[in-house]
Amino acid sequence: MTGPYNGNSADSKLTKVRLAKVRFLIGDTNKKESFLSNEEIELFLNEEKSDNLAAAKAGEALATKLIALNEYEKAEQLKKTCKELRDKARRSASPGGL
Repeated sequence: MTGPYNGNSADSKLTKVRLAKVRFLIGDTNKKESFLSNEEIELFLNEEKSDNLAAAKAGEALATKLIALNEYEKAEQLKKTCKELRDKARRSASPGGL
């Protein structure tokens, strides 16, 4: 599995941008110690129509890992972020949404 921002990846430029966006939205940007692999994030990107929904799913997966590490406050904050991302995706998908 590859970590974040792997310059040797065969991914397209668009995929790299989307991966970076999801990582940024969920705060998984540490190059040396990423929690989620690129392959895990790509799975969420392929499952969801929007980057925000993919980020929400990735964030929920990350929150689960944080709970296992007894990082409860970080996990709770991330869950709030995931809810905000889902709400934002709903608003932008609805007619007249921003």
